[in-house]
Amino acid sequence: MFASVRRYRLQRGSMDDLTRRVDEGFADEISAREGFVSYEFLDCGDGQVMTMSVFRDADGAEASRDLAQHWTTTHLGDMEFVRIETLGGEIIVSRAARDMLEPGHVGGAAKFGSVRRYRFASDSVHDLMHVVDEVFAAQIERMDGFEAYHALDCGGGEILTISFFRDQAAAEESDERALEFVRDSLANFMIERTEVLGGQVPVSRAMTELLAPAHA
Repeated sequence: MFASVRRYRLQRGSMDDLTRRVDEGFADEISAREGFVSYEFLDCGDGQVMTMSVFRDADGAEASRDLAQHWTTTHLGDMEFVRIETLGGEIIVSRAARDMLEPGHVGGAAKFGSVRRYRFASDSVHDLMHVVDEVFAAQIERMDGFEAYHALDCGGGEILTISFFRDQAAAEESDERALEFVRDSLANFMIERTEVLGGQVPVSRAMTELLAPAHA
């Protein structure tokens, strides 16, 4: 699987209105695309938004960026909604629980997400991801409230991980567990956590294909 991760800043307009439009429009449009696996919309606070689109192949993930740009131009013209960064890559390690298949809608029970970015100096991303797969992914999926975990190789020595939980406390606990894991198990890879973001996930869609684990 491959992911496209996009970050935006809402500079003018209502976050509630934006979320509703995404739920009623874009989420269903992207989920109808061939090769679609999942989509999540994270409200990270202070007008910052992060979205994650997962497709079976790299071409589908790449095309989702163009779709998002076109939809934003067409449907959000009365808002000042700016894309500030785009990341992406192959999902090397993945776990998901069946609860992820329940669509997330505005006004419903929202998930919570935690996004962690890392920079590492080792030239062996496969070896690093193998440890993530064997140790941390197995650990995090046993946490209460776990819904999904993905680790992406973004290239250039950067890794992005995203965890989804039913409640905020569990998502924040996953940050602490990840910090301990990096310190205790990945020291040989000279890895550094460079950023942590989190927030509510009011909008989500997923296909059953998401439930198939990805192993390094």
